[in-house]
Amino acid sequence: MESLKKGTMKLSSKTHYGVQILTILGAKKRTFSAKELEKYTGVSSKYLEKVLKILLSTGAIKATRGASGGYSLAKKPEEIKMGEVVRALEEDNMEIIGCVSQAGCCCPSSALWKKLFDGINDILDGVTLKEIIEGNVI
Repeated sequence: MESLKKGTMKLSSKTHYGVQILTILGAKKRTFSAKELEKYTGVSSKYLEKVLKILLSTGAIKATRGASGGYSLAKKPEEIKMGEVVRALEEDNMEIIGCVSQAGCCCPSSALWKKLFDGINDILDGVTLKEIIEGNVI
């Protein structure tokens, strides 16, 4: 059983914390300082900064400066598709193996990996932040 654990496919911690941050912002419906998000997630400020930068680049969140500034959702939770967010947070764009994105790959198993890649992305693209917040992901 231990050998199966070693070979499991995992998402990065950036993705885990990124989705957690979005869920916090969406559920609480308010602006959070970086310090507050650090406390909620238990992530170091340096790592949190990296995750927030990626989330800002997706347009899912916005940053406001000033005394009452911080981070909040830039869109309604129902407008935030998890596929776009997860692919941005994953450095490899969710590519299981390199030939998934290469046209005409000659690898005999490429069709299997492409089908898995497409399936994962179809699921992620079909889920919104609102569904995650409400616990309605089926």
